[in-house]
Amino acid sequence: MSKTYVILNDIQYPFQDDLCMSLVKLFIKDIKPDGVRLNGDIVDCYPISSFTKNPMQRTDLITERRLAQDLMGYISKYSQDNLWLEGNHEKRLWRMVADRLPQLGVFEELSFPRLFKLDDFGFKWSPYGDIVRLGHLRVTHGEIVRKDSGATARAYWNRYRTSVLIGHTQRFGSFYITCLGEQYVCFENACLCSLTPEYTPNPDWQQGFSVVHVAADRTFNVQQIPIFKRNGRAFCMYGPERYETR
Repeated sequence: MSKTYVILNDIQYPFQDDLCMSLVKLFIKDIKPDGVRLNGDIVDCYPISSFTKNPMQRTDLITERRLAQDLMGYISKYSQDNLWLEGNHEKRLWRMVADRLPQLGVFEELSFPRLFKLDDFGFKWSPYGDIVRLGHLRVTHGEIVRKDSGATARAYWNRYRTSVLIGHTQRFGSFYITCLGEQYVCFENACLCSLTPEYTPNPDWQQGFSVVHVAADRTFNVQQIPIFKRNGRAFCMYGPERYETR
C-alpha cells in the first residue's frame, strides 16, 4: 500500500503568500496525507538576519513563531508523520546564538525546535544539510542555486548521483537521467512566499508544492503542483481535481 506526502518549502513567514497558504491548507484537509515535510525556510527569521532591513517592516520572531505554530497545528489535524527540515533561514537563529551569546551556554534552550515548540505539534526536526528519505527519493532543503529551471536539479544529480528533491531555488524544475540502466530524477520544489520581495525585482520564481507517493517497494512518484492566480483567487490541479480558494 502506498503512502502520500506533501512537501512544502520557502513559505518564509511573515512574507508568505496568504492565497497560496489558504489553498495549501484546503488541499491538505482534503487529501489527508500520511505525512508532511516542511522542507526549510518556513520562517524567514527576518529580525535576526544579517542583511540590511527595511525600517518600515514591523515584524519579530514571536510573530514568525505564531504563524509557524498555526501551520503546524493545522497540519497535525490531518497528517500524522510530520517533519520540519531546517533551511538556511532557520539556521539564522543558531548563528545569532553562536555569534552573540556563546558565553551564556544556552544553545539547547534557544535551539530552533525548542523555541518553536515542535514537540507540542508532533513535528520531528532535521538539522540543515540532513537528507531524509521517502522511499528511494532523498529530500533536503539545499544550498545550491543555478540560474535556470532544472539546472540546480542537475547540479544535485552531479553531487549525489541519486534521486533528490530540494527547495531553496524557489522555482520548479526537474532533471531526468538514465545511468547504467537505472532511471533517476531530481526535482526543484517551488515556493509559497510572496513573489514581490523587497530585495529583488521580478524574480524568476514559481509558487506551488509537491506531492510524493511512495509504494511498498520504495518506488516513488512526484507530482509538482503549480499554483495559479486569477481574479483574486488561487487554484491548482491534482489529477482531475481542481482546488480553488473562495
